[in-house]
Amino acid sequence: MPIIITSGDIPPDPPVESVSPDGILTVRRDDTWAGVYLIADYASDPDVARVRFVRAGADAVEVPVRGGDLAWAPGGMAVAYDHEAPLGVSSSWYAYPVGWDGTVGARSDGAAVTPPEPAAPRDVWLKSLVDPALSMRVVVLAWPTMEYAERQERFDVLSAASPVMRVDSWSLATSTVTLETATLAEREQLLALLQSGTTLLAQTRGEYGRPDAYWVPGKITESMPGPAYDPHRTWEVTVTGVDRPATVDARLRVPGRSYDDSAALWPTYADRTSTGQSYYDVTTGG
Repeated sequence: MPIIITSGDIPPDPPVESVSPDGILTVRRDDTWAGVYLIADYASDPDVARVRFVRAGADAVEVPVRGGDLAWAPGGMAVAYDHEAPLGVSSSWYAYPVGWDGTVGARSDGAAVTPPEPAAPRDVWLKSLVDPALSMRVVVLAWPTMEYAERQERFDVLSAASPVMRVDSWSLATSTVTLETATLAEREQLLALLQSGTTLLAQTRGEYGRPDAYWVPGKITESMPGPAYDPHRTWEVTVTGVDRPATVDARLRVPGRSYDDSAALWPTYADRTSTGQSYYDVTTGG
């Protein structure tokens, strides 16, 4: 029988966690950091040594997950963290088991979730691919232009009115972005992120028409618009678009779950083991 939907019905919230129909793959949103935990369970198959995690959107194109290309599977359990999943749209994740001899097994069924978009005013995520704990939501005051440079060579030919032109691929966009920080702590965090020397991922709301972009920050200009005692800052940052860095053999990075974070809570191994938590519990949050 049909389901009747009235104008007053409120659609349910998208799921925070999803399990693939075959029970192998669990995906869990991490809204704090706008990422997704991926957990593959091959405990019943002793031949599985590693797991390759991939993500697919509406176009069904498989994209390898950083830190999960490949991921070790001690005891048949493999974990990855997708810090680059598109925001505000549904994606599906899959797992490929890889045996000790390198043989790749059949793909698991998919599991899907929708990571939420950032809300105003901090409606842009700047994410570090190497240290996700540096990632932060920022206030963007201006992002007015995106410049795509041409790569052309011109050859003037004697007695010919028209030159010969050789055209190569156009470059990715270069932009100047104006950011804002309100506190000294935010200032230090933004500087650490911009000066980390690594490629950053910029993500914002789909309605703004700005697709996800990988940036290398360049010149940074810091301004103090208020009096000297006011911690408020504005920043002009030149950024250059680059291709997504390779994922093969990239290490697993989970924001807030590094060895430094662990040591702050449990300085010694005895402190750690007394909790009864396994490596899997600590990595995934239990």
